[in-house]
Amino acid sequence: MREVSCRILEMFFRELDKKGAPASLLLDGVGYPLAHFKDKHERIEWSAFVRLMENAQTIWTNDEIVAMGGAWIDSPFLRHIRLIAGTLFTPKQFYKWLASDKKRDRGGGNQMFTCTTTTYRDQGPNLLSVEVRLDDHCEPCPAFFLLTKGGFEDIPRLVGKPKATVTMVPIEQGARFEVSLPPGSDRVNPLHRAVRWITAPAAAARELDDAHETLRARYEELERARAKLAVQAAQLRTAHTVNELIQTNLDLDLTLEAIANALVTEAGFAGARVELDTEVDGVKIRRAVEHGAGRALPLERVLDRRGGHPSGKLVVFAHASANLEERKELLSFIVPSIEMAIDNAISYLVVEEYRRSLEVRVDERTAELSQARDALAGTVRDLEQAKEVRDRIFANINHDLRSPLSLVLLGIDEARAQASAGGHDGTGKRTLDAIEHGARRVLRMVDELLILAEGRETDVRLAMAPFRLSEMVDAVAEAWKPAARVAGLTLEHQIEQGLLVHADPNAIERVLANLVSNAVKFTPARAGRGVIVVHLASRDGRARLEVRDDGPGIAAELKPRLFGRFERGEPSRGTAISGSGLGLSLVKELTEAHGGSVGVDDGDGGGSVFWVELPLLEAGAEPEALTAATARLRPTDYGVATTEPERPTIYEPPGTARATILLAEDDPDLRDRTAKVLATDYRVLAAPDGLAALELAMVHAPDLLVTDIAMPGIDGIELTRRFRALPRTRMAPVLVLTTFGGVGDKLAGFDAGAIDYVHKPFEPAELRARVRSQLALRALALQLLETEKLAALGTLSAGLAHEIRNPANGIVNAVGPLRALLPPDAIAPETPAAQLLDVVEHCSRQVALLSRELLGFKRGVEPKRKPVEIETLLRRVKSTIRHVLEGIEVRDRLDYRGTLHCAEPLVAQVLTNLLENGAHAAGRGGWVEIHTALEGERVVIELTDSGPGVPEELQERIFEPFFTTKPAGKGTGLGLSTARDIILRHGGNLEIRRAAGRTVFRLDMPLAS
Repeated sequence: MREVSCRILEMFFRELDKKGAPASLLLDGVGYPLAHFKDKHERIEWSAFVRLMENAQTIWTNDEIVAMGGAWIDSPFLRHIRLIAGTLFTPKQFYKWLASDKKRDRGGGNQMFTCTTTTYRDQGPNLLSVEVRLDDHCEPCPAFFLLTKGGFEDIPRLVGKPKATVTMVPIEQGARFEVSLPPGSDRVNPLHRAVRWITAPAAAARELDDAHETLRARYEELERARAKLAVQAAQLRTAHTVNELIQTNLDLDLTLEAIANALVTEAGFAGARVELDTEVDGVKIRRAVEHGAGRALPLERVLDRRGGHPSGKLVVFAHASANLEERKELLSFIVPSIEMAIDNAISYLVVEEYRRSLEVRVDERTAELSQARDALAGTVRDLEQAKEVRDRIFANINHDLRSPLSLVLLGIDEARAQASAGGHDGTGKRTLDAIEHGARRVLRMVDELLILAEGRETDVRLAMAPFRLSEMVDAVAEAWKPAARVAGLTLEHQIEQGLLVHADPNAIERVLANLVSNAVKFTPARAGRGVIVVHLASRDGRARLEVRDDGPGIAAELKPRLFGRFERGEPSRGTAISGSGLGLSLVKELTEAHGGSVGVDDGDGGGSVFWVELPLLEAGAEPEALTAATARLRPTDYGVATTEPERPTIYEPPGTARATILLAEDDPDLRDRTAKVLATDYRVLAAPDGLAALELAMVHAPDLLVTDIAMPGIDGIELTRRFRALPRTRMAPVLVLTTFGGVGDKLAGFDAGAIDYVHKPFEPAELRARVRSQLALRALALQLLETEKLAALGTLSAGLAHEIRNPANGIVNAVGPLRALLPPDAIAPETPAAQLLDVVEHCSRQVALLSRELLGFKRGVEPKRKPVEIETLLRRVKSTIRHVLEGIEVRDRLDYRGTLHCAEPLVAQVLTNLLENGAHAAGRGGWVEIHTALEGERVVIELTDSGPGVPEELQERIFEPFFTTKPAGKGTGLGLSTARDIILRHGGNLEIRRAAGRTVFRLDMPLAS
């Protein structure tokens, strides 16, 4: 609803013009164009007015806005009111008129603002108060009341009196204005009124002349519109007549004749020609029909079928004297009807062709069905024999599935007893608990499937016995309360004691457990809500058991088939799937096998009420011996947790982590086992759900994601989509663990960004192999990306090497003459001068050799590789930077001391850079460790330090050119990027890994060139 008239806003645009400010300052975020506000007949919503007033308060002060409210009294809109008010009203009477409107109980100001209510109170001579309130749906707007205050101050000027004094007092949803009028405001000067009576008619006449001119212009505009509507009405009548003529027949030839004839005789064209050339469902259609004469002024239209496919064209010829624009408009009206008529006739033609061919096919099919009927009779006999075989199969399944599961559960109890006696730690106990939970879930599902199969083949066999239903319901409710608390719900039970039934206790427990488990899974946890009520009471000789929840309820289209097999509703609160669809079917069959009934109703306050009715034992028929009613099924048998979910866990490998893997799996036991399978070589971040996994991905930027599909919060597909959208994990592959093998599920995963699927249950070796292959592909992609990045660095490093080589050669060439110039005693062996000359000569030769190698390296020349002992290489590197290593403990763990084929100066530069970085991070008193090893045919060198390590969010960026974490002037940011480039050119790799919580720079290269 548009509550504010644009008339009230003209003052703002006048003031803007005075300031020379653009209108966009006032209209920012309002949602209407300037032309809309310039039209005084338009209105805007209150919310847009509030936004406009907020803009106004940034342009004008509060006092200026009050003054603008008073200036509105001089607007042209109030011109008539000023003429009348000066004659008829005193100031008080005008204030009262503003607040009186018997029809709508709103003030006169309601013409400008339809969402306000104005109340007038007379407070005595020259005193009054006016309350202005906003409707409840309107948001507050302080600037509106400032405008109103200004208007109330200037109202006496309408009747020729001085301005009033107005005090504004805020009230709820509005403001109260205390108005003090100038003395004598209630007295009207008779002479002044007489003069106003004489001059007012003349002024009013001038206003009426202006209004007359406006109305006259409006009348002429309406006349033009009426003439246009008359032409359109004539066109519509003609189009309707043509449409009636061409829609009377479905035969294509007759339809085309009718169209051409109607265009000439009814539409008034001189001639018409219809041409068809199309193919529909294999039927080729070509037709041409023409009526009338004359070839002047042709108008042509392409005829389209449904779907936008062209079917032909229509050409009409207008008379030479006709209005061509009117003819074009008429043709535009008629063409859609012509296209529809032709399309219907073509469809009818195609259907007739199909009907004729169908009759032939029906005869052929009848003969085939006769043969199939004879074959079906033989199949029925085979099925009867197969039914007998199936009965035997179900009996065998009952033994072959339950017996091994029972042995597993007995073995678990025995292993648990032995573990307790041996004093083992909690790891073995958790393993046994996980095995038991899995076995019991499988046993429960096997039991339910066998019950359903038994009920389909024969009647369900029940072990009937008398027992107290009240005790059974109480025991089941107490067993499920921990699971409800973990789910953020409250489970209450209201039980009528002493109710006896003659039933199968195990079957009734299964019925109640299925209903409660559904309520726990499907009821969302909300603040102050999330309540499940188990209610048991007697009614007309029957026990009525109800499970009530305040969840989302059952969809109306699902209710008729809710208790059928494999019927599933919307996904549950805790998982991304809704279950097997067998639970409620089992409830129905077991209940009806007891002579009871089952159903579902909508809850009074929302949610659902599942109810079961069973016959009670008659009064006085209580037997002497009753069967104990105990609860044997557990919430964990239904996949419902009874303990709080675990927080994300980090599994560190025993050695250096090859990569960081993010694992998302909601089953705690499976998550722990899968993480331990991968943690032999990798650092594993284990998350209990999709949202927790996404948070870990943002912090740690893992190298690979392994995710389940069905998880709470967000499922694996959505997690994959969001994971691949993160800037730091776009190159990380995604491996999906799933029990769903459908093509649709896989396509959804691939569309989201998944790379590979592994089906549960999986072999640990297969999972490790797939992870290794995906990480290898990722490493190859990163190497290619890194090569492209570093290619841009080639020109810079080559130029730098060229500039360094000449000074280095100069130093080398100058050392010899310098030795000759110095006295022999000054450069004797072991003297400081001799040692300094040796260092200068060695370092300058190293610089010259390194620059020469870099020049050839960047020009694409293969590095000159020579065998060098690793121990010798490391000793030379440490000697070169021994001043950097002062105060640093260097730990050598050289498991491999053999040779390495490489360009020694280049690899020495890499090791120098890594050792300097490690020493800088460790600081004085810290340590740097160098570890060498041989893995297959590759030499591995790892450098670790006691420093704080590289933050995970920077681990990839530190290899970018010119990126450095050192203070300004302490590093160029080229060392690590150049180092990685050198190792890549040697066929190796340089990367960051983690081991024992520390950052490890790992360098691996081929053993031989």
